[in-house]
Amino acid sequence: MIDIVLSPIHMIIWAVSFFGILVSLFFMYKYNKKRGYIVGPLTYFLNVFFYNFALYSTYVLGLDILTFQQLEIWSGVVRLHSLFLLISFIVFQPVRSNKDGRIDVQS
Repeated sequence: MIDIVLSPIHMIIWAVSFFGILVSLFFMYKYNKKRGYIVGPLTYFLNVFFYNFALYSTYVLGLDILTFQQLEIWSGVVRLHSLFLLISFIVFQPVRSNKDGRIDVQS
């Protein structure tokens, strides 16, 4: 029953996270001097991608990779990861300097 209900949305999340991984890798390659800004989102996309892969493998394919409790803990880790990323992006905002040398937070 759970695989019928959760499968479509988790497959969409899986596909979007895979696309996020590809975009992150492209930006890491293209802007190699600013890789630090991509590491956070890339780790989140990888976390979500592998979590949804494990969830799909367990409930749809029937592979016993992880127990229900382990999947529940990993689900909490994914949410905690997103909270840490949001807080870090608020605290460590990218800065730029104006023509007169003052540093302003990007808006």
